[in-house]
Amino acid sequence: MKPQIVVNENLFSSSYEQYIAIVDQLSTPACAEKSHSDIELLIQIEGRELLRRLLQESLDQRGNGEVGPCVEGADGHIRTHRRKNQVRTYHSNFGKVKLTRTGYGQRGVNQLFPLDEQLNLSNNRYSHLLKKRVASQVGYRSYEGVQQQVKTDTGVGIGKRQLEAITQQASEDMTSFYQQPLAQAEQEAIKDKPIQVLTFDGKGIVVREEALREATRLKAQKKSTTDAPGEKKSAHRKRMAAVSAIYSIDRNIRDPDVVSKQFAPIKAVAEKTKAIIKPVAKKVWASLEASMETVIKQRFIEAKIRDPALEKDWVVLVDGDPNQIDYAEQQAKSQGVVICLILDIMHVLEYLWKAVKVFFPDEDGSIQRHGWVAEKIKQILHGNVMTVVADIRQLADEKGLSEKAREPADICANYLEKYASYLKYDEYLKKGYPIATGIIEGACRHLVKDRMDITGARWSLAGAEAMLKVRALCINGDFERYWAYHEAQEYQRNYQSLYAKIQRPSKPELKVISGGKSS
Repeated sequence: MKPQIVVNENLFSSSYEQYIAIVDQLSTPACAEKSHSDIELLIQIEGRELLRRLLQESLDQRGNGEVGPCVEGADGHIRTHRRKNQVRTYHSNFGKVKLTRTGYGQRGVNQLFPLDEQLNLSNNRYSHLLKKRVASQVGYRSYEGVQQQVKTDTGVGIGKRQLEAITQQASEDMTSFYQQPLAQAEQEAIKDKPIQVLTFDGKGIVVREEALREATRLKAQKKSTTDAPGEKKSAHRKRMAAVSAIYSIDRNIRDPDVVSKQFAPIKAVAEKTKAIIKPVAKKVWASLEASMETVIKQRFIEAKIRDPALEKDWVVLVDGDPNQIDYAEQQAKSQGVVICLILDIMHVLEYLWKAVKVFFPDEDGSIQRHGWVAEKIKQILHGNVMTVVADIRQLADEKGLSEKAREPADICANYLEKYASYLKYDEYLKKGYPIATGIIEGACRHLVKDRMDITGARWSLAGAEAMLKVRALCINGDFERYWAYHEAQEYQRNYQSLYAKIQRPSKPELKVISGGKSS
């Protein structure tokens, strides 16, 4: 037979009193003269107090968490000394509440509080839901803005340092979260997509001096003694974040002539184009702490989780950084996968524009410049890279340019020659592969720049890393799913790992007395 616990029918009397007080205010003649906004504000403030009281009285109903004469910890110590009526306060979405609970201790070891474990309380003075509210907002606005918004919404004041600490704690399970399989809906979405794309780039973030890498710090210290008044200093105050993305996509077979018109500086008459093929299960990340090598390794692991049987075409889009290419090829070999490594066509276009200004430097040469770039990009898209290399060098010779004057043209020719094996765009277009890194460029802007470049912001390494993780979770649409995972991990860290065996009191049957109905 289950034990009975007698519950006083007045247990929620304080909440009921607050409800009546709200109704009384809304029923007065004075309220009838208030504007809609005044009434709404009254209900918001007084209603929040009603919710706080409901939470408080619900916690009171849970009792003190006593589970018996002793508790054994994971450290092997049996705690037999019970200290009752220990009060703990914390801030919830509705305001401050308190718990009165029993602690189990023994000399020389830490106390354990079973009620904290039963409720899976956070390990600081803020509830998980309040921290979730903070984490969901800090990725989109300044800490000061979040501070003000949380105060308005909940009545709880949180200091900036506490907001930073909450953000860091909220992000700590992101890496393990993304080592899990995709959500079921995303698995279904990528099932029939034949191409899996990985892409990488870097984006600088202004950080505090102690967060700079050693080589950059030395440059910054040297530069600070030579800066002219008013000179922009951010260039040597930045640490490079490794930005990465992965997605699946259908084939998009294109004709080089049609594609070349999209990149031509002087647009031809717009042709009717096919419907845009959109990527699915797109995920973006950025890390300030991890090296590009580590980030590329993580993305290959993620890609293998998505395509364990290696049934898809793996495309790796890079910007010409030789380190990215080396790391990608190393990981492909390590994972036993064949990749098609493609150099972003937009970077090729940038080099062509630098070269053409050498040949047609005057303003009058604008039309010639446009025509030259259009012709060269068309040749490259048709697979004639080495022809373009020869043409650039020959034209530089014909112009009789000095070594210094022709330098941009030589750099362009050398670049194209060096990476010719990654510029087989005619083959890529026939296979329906993407040839531009628009998604990673967008990630650099949206994931990193839009939040991290707030005027005057200088980030600590830990603070920036946490912010990038939280933003990625929100942008990827994974925040809600992640938070459930995060709370489960918090339970493991804060409680399950501390007890030899989780003990719970038997569930009593509730019986309401003094005229109330039994339940």
